[in-house]
Amino acid sequence: MAGLHLIKYPFVHIIAMQNTLNAQTYAIGNVGLGGRRGVQRGKVDNQGNTNTTQSRKNITVTGGSLHQAATKIMEFLSTIQGTELSEVSTPTYAHFIPHLLVNTLILNATPESHQYGPFPSQFLDIYTPPPDTKPAGHNPNSKPPIFIFYYGGGYLSGRKQMSLLNPEAGNVYLPDLASILQSQKILQFLQNPKSIDRLYHQNIGTFIASRGFVTVIPDYRLVNMSSSPFNPETDALFPSGAEDVTLSLKWSIENLSHIADTERVFAMGHSAGANHLASAILLPQFIPSHPALLSSLKRWITLSATFDYIHSREQRKIAWSRYFGGFEKIGERCPTALVRALKEGGARGLPELCCLHARRDHFGAIDPQGRFWGAWQEKGGKGKMEEVRGEAHNHMSTIYGVGCGDEEVEAWLIDVLGWCLEGEGE
Repeated sequence: MAGLHLIKYPFVHIIAMQNTLNAQTYAIGNVGLGGRRGVQRGKVDNQGNTNTTQSRKNITVTGGSLHQAATKIMEFLSTIQGTELSEVSTPTYAHFIPHLLVNTLILNATPESHQYGPFPSQFLDIYTPPPDTKPAGHNPNSKPPIFIFYYGGGYLSGRKQMSLLNPEAGNVYLPDLASILQSQKILQFLQNPKSIDRLYHQNIGTFIASRGFVTVIPDYRLVNMSSSPFNPETDALFPSGAEDVTLSLKWSIENLSHIADTERVFAMGHSAGANHLASAILLPQFIPSHPALLSSLKRWITLSATFDYIHSREQRKIAWSRYFGGFEKIGERCPTALVRALKEGGARGLPELCCLHARRDHFGAIDPQGRFWGAWQEKGGKGKMEEVRGEAHNHMSTIYGVGCGDEEVEAWLIDVLGWCLEGEGE
């Protein structure tokens, strides 16, 4: 992308360096599912009632001659031992990439890119529904609603179009991924290793757009983990994430009315992206200070957010302390602290929230979600908290499995899109 400044992260290997994997890792075994910790299974509504997860639907088999049938995808995820990012990242990526490489919707995508703010990292991609796709919602004559997705990356990595094998691109660098894909003898990868570039997050953009939404995926400023001086135009420092979310939302509402219904906007963030989205909604100087934005944003979703950092790995705290302006500032600037700082009833006027996590999420996402949700309810916030469908989903598989063609893997996102449209036309 023209003008995009790419930041080097010397120790971004914290995500996956601990993995030493080979092709044998991918044999289906009998490893049991990891249990949830800290949050009751099922979903919790505004009254505190819990409903058990509904039975799974039949799986649609796709993928043709792939080395494993799509029906085995969730079974494979259950064999990945551990829940930490260093344990799940590489095997999750390597398992889904072959399936995404046969998805022509992803491979042929040509999203429009626009700059939404004055800084080099403030670009976004726009995915429009395919021709003859009905707009999402109950009115077939309306324009499609807008769905904005904020990816995760621990504050220090991620891109709207990721280059997985490029350590210079500010992305999650997975040192074992290339050798694993080669061992799987994936023809597209062997012929052109760059074929896996842009799979993420074009998989999210194309999937949601194909369901009748104009989909927007913004980049945002990342924490600078190098020794170079801080640059406010490219480097993240609290509350820059909330500012980038607000600016991208504002740009979308002001510039997409010719193709979308800008009064029906939904937003979702994953992991660190969810924290930035929450901060933008909770801090009064951002989305709440813009009545038009607050009115247009109907509902929001957080997926696997790390809302606070009471019990967390030391490696994560390094990036977080840089983002929040010092270790001592984390406790007062994290999303849980921000929702607790609202006045009594302060969340009543905010959009309804769907607070999600995966069953095999790492504990830094599950336990903080319970604390955040409790504070959200205490301040009058509406919505629901629940575990996503897909019993073996981990912190990464929810996002990186989208587009694989397996109904059980993608069911959670179908649920999210359905929840966004609940109540329309009533």
